[in-house]
Amino acid sequence: MAVIEAKNISFRYSADTEPVLKDVSLTVERGEFVAILGHNGSGKSTFAKHLNGICIPDDGRLTVCGLDVTDESDLNAIRRKVGMVFQNPDNQIIASVVEEDVAFALENLGIPHEEMHQRVKEALEAVDMSHYATHATYKLSGGQKQRIAIAGILAMRPDVLVLDEPTAMLDPKGRAEVMEVLHKFHKEGMTVVLITHFMDEAAQADRIVVMNEGEILLDGTPHYVFQNAGLLWSIGLNVPQSTELMFLLRKEGYKVPLAVLTEGECISVLDDLLAGRIGKEDV
Repeated sequence: MAVIEAKNISFRYSADTEPVLKDVSLTVERGEFVAILGHNGSGKSTFAKHLNGICIPDDGRLTVCGLDVTDESDLNAIRRKVGMVFQNPDNQIIASVVEEDVAFALENLGIPHEEMHQRVKEALEAVDMSHYATHATYKLSGGQKQRIAIAGILAMRPDVLVLDEPTAMLDPKGRAEVMEVLHKFHKEGMTVVLITHFMDEAAQADRIVVMNEGEILLDGTPHYVFQNAGLLWSIGLNVPQSTELMFLLRKEGYKVPLAVLTEGECISVLDDLLAGRIGKEDV
């Protein structure tokens, strides 16, 4: 069942500017983990902002969880169903105490106190931050702050979690913490849409969508997308290091597969190469 259906949507920020999105069509099924890649200005973040009604398409049709984003009467319901996490965790944290910050949105929604307490407790447990419930938010690391921001969204019990470059300002440890949380929710059935510029993060998704100049350039599994390395390089994107190594070996004439993403896959191919099970192309 589709939770996001975009059909030929276009958008520009003002009448005298070029369109940021151009005739974009994309369907996301319930429970999918979709990563969206693209260089700066490709339209990926603008598309993400459409998913909970921050931006409204100028043309086309966009439905989220069966609700029409262009219908103002549906926007409040959409924003409860689609949780949005942004790049800088410091811009999302409101309260000075962790549990109060997680409860902030629930208070605004008028959730009864007893239910609110239970939701906050469950959300903090979900991101493994229960032991920080009474800590000061300013004392948290970047990764911990982003997990608290995610907990605040989870407490609202959304159907879809959209994250716009949530690890861009984090160190490797913080990035790993956030990705671990996302995989946990995905395994539990949540739909995850991750906007990222880290190739290793995108490689962990079920599916990758590549945007360029407001249009969808590629859409498929990580193995399919990254074997189009030449096309990705031509628009200023990288590929995982394992994939790049396969392309370099192929350039030297070795008959290695191109659809290699992980270190384990790479090691397996190199073992075959060193054992002579993979040779060079016939001259």
